[in-house]
Amino acid sequence: MSDPRPPRPMPPARTGGAQPPRPQRSKPDPNPMRLVFGLAGLASATALVTAMLPSVTPSPVAVVEAVDMTTAVGPEPSVLHVKKVVTLQPGQTAPPNAPVVIRPNPTPRIILRTVTRQSGKP
Repeated sequence: MSDPRPPRPMPPARTGGAQPPRPQRSKPDPNPMRLVFGLAGLASATALVTAMLPSVTPSPVAVVEAVDMTTAVGPEPSVLHVKKVVTLQPGQTAPPNAPVVIRPNPTPRIILRTVTRQSGKP
């Protein structure tokens, strides 16, 4: 059986030179960001070098004054009490005359587990 319609003509082939040129996109200028990155790098390098160098400020000169110690009354010396808390490991003992605080044992945790059968199974 043959088709009673005539065959369709093929579309014309495109040629490469007949297309119009595409418009060029304008790109942003990179120079301002290059300047910002350059200045930021310079500032960070300066901060690092400054941090690594020793201080060059002159040390204060000690002035010795003649003071008569027989009549001079200074402030009474103050006593600074320091409490040092140390946790002893098992087997260690406290130093002599040291106050020992015994930590109470924590209450034990109770974990209840309930095991049930799934419904429908014997």
